[in-house]
Amino acid sequence: MTTSTRLPGTAGSPNLVTVEDVLRQHLGARAVRLAVVAMSRDDNPKAVVMATESGSTSPVLAVKVALTPGAAESVRAEAAALQGLAELDPGRVGGTVPRVVALHDGTAGTLLVTTVSHGRPLSVDYHRWHHTASRRRVEADFEAAAAWLRELHPVEAAPAPEPDWAALLQDRWPDDGLGEEASLVCRVARDRLGERDAGHVTHGDFWCGNILRSGRRVTGVVDWEHTRFGSDPLWDRVRFALAYTLYLDRHTRAGAPVHGHAGLRAGAWGEPLRYLLRGQGWYHDLVAAFLAPGLGSGAAGATWRDAVVVGLGQVATTADQPEFARAHARLLAEVGS
Repeated sequence: MTTSTRLPGTAGSPNLVTVEDVLRQHLGARAVRLAVVAMSRDDNPKAVVMATESGSTSPVLAVKVALTPGAAESVRAEAAALQGLAELDPGRVGGTVPRVVALHDGTAGTLLVTTVSHGRPLSVDYHRWHHTASRRRVEADFEAAAAWLRELHPVEAAPAPEPDWAALLQDRWPDDGLGEEASLVCRVARDRLGERDAGHVTHGDFWCGNILRSGRRVTGVVDWEHTRFGSDPLWDRVRFALAYTLYLDRHTRAGAPVHGHAGLRAGAWGEPLRYLLRGQGWYHDLVAAFLAPGLGSGAAGATWRDAVVVGLGQVATTADQPEFARAHARLLAEVGS
């Protein structure tokens, strides 16, 4: 077994010798190239290593390597989620979901070996020049996401209680007014949404970086560590819309108008989310239409805006990066002021 891509033996890098040892158990003595294709940047990082047989261009196995004890918990959670989904849906949502080959959890570390999902991350297209300025291209992204969700969400599981997002906001910032303000706004919006349609499988972190696409079709979805069984399908739609919106001004200098979105200027963090909630332009209409199927009958007067507000609270309570979480909570409190 050979490696063609190695990282220096520095802190925060995967030990490729350990990865080689694990892969040898599944691939035998076949010569393969290893390439680190992803490194998360949160407080509990993980690395993804692809193994490709010599002479081939298509990876045969993927290995997710936990780089901290906290990351190890996430890797175990992903393994359990993928196995749980395979039991409920042996076809794994039309073959787009990785299959667990093995979970290696011992003194050498925690490594999850899976089959490979193929396709190009939707985030690559998202960050192409003026991609998000084109209504046609953005509509294609949303339709691809919606089509895949229509395959996942019919997979049923026993209904589970939804976390009390408002209480979790209060718990995360108990010693200042932010937690209390954000909690109140979140609770009002959640109450308006009323009884929800639980009893489904949700991905939990459904955003462009976790979606692989070939042409206009989603051919793979990765990173299943936040999966919930018995949840409400609405939240996958909300997560996608929030993440897609947040970076609309990423490639625009501060103060300049964002091409394709009349009324939006690049500025303070979260300005595209404020733009969305102000209800302006074709993008607003597209998001509203994307979220509408997830709202169902709900409570009288509930809107997609309430769902987005609760979604802000979900990110604020679950994000690993403290400042990223706090920025969402500040925006949530601002929305209710």
